[in-house]
Amino acid sequence: MIFLKKLNPNKDITKKYQSWMNDKIVHQFTEQGRKKHSIKDVKKFVIEKNKSKNEFLFGIFLRDEGKLNHIGNIKLGPINFIHKTAEISYFIGDKNLWGNNYATNAITQILTLAKTKKIKKIKACLHEMNHGSKKVLKKNGFKLEGTFLSEIIYKKKDIKNI
Repeated sequence: MIFLKKLNPNKDITKKYQSWMNDKIVHQFTEQGRKKHSIKDVKKFVIEKNKSKNEFLFGIFLRDEGKLNHIGNIKLGPINFIHKTAEISYFIGDKNLWGNNYATNAITQILTLAKTKKIKKIKACLHEMNHGSKKVLKKNGFKLEGTFLSEIIYKKKDIKNI
């Protein structure tokens, strides 16, 4: 079973976390894969999100033999409190754990948090070829509302962005 926890910039920003952020496979469908991340950059990002009033970043943790194992992240936001809408983004950094419903469960938990903030609509954008994310979002009741054509360059080709 996984649980979400606010990231501690002094304890949770590890070399393992940094390696996920620099892993081209983990972030092949995100903007994160386009730049190099230092520990300092990752810490700065976490500190900024921890201070934010409209973005909520959590680590996805797995309890393994009594020990907490940070396996990825999920973010709710930015939240538009006027229109009661928000975005989510997420990743499982440990590729060995892909396909175990951890992202599905993390989204279920973040949707519960969104209800407490009275959010009525949540958007998640993904690349057309990100079949894993399509399945995860579908399991959580997300529906396709639109397709953006020729908005993303992936491996030097224009692709659809859903």
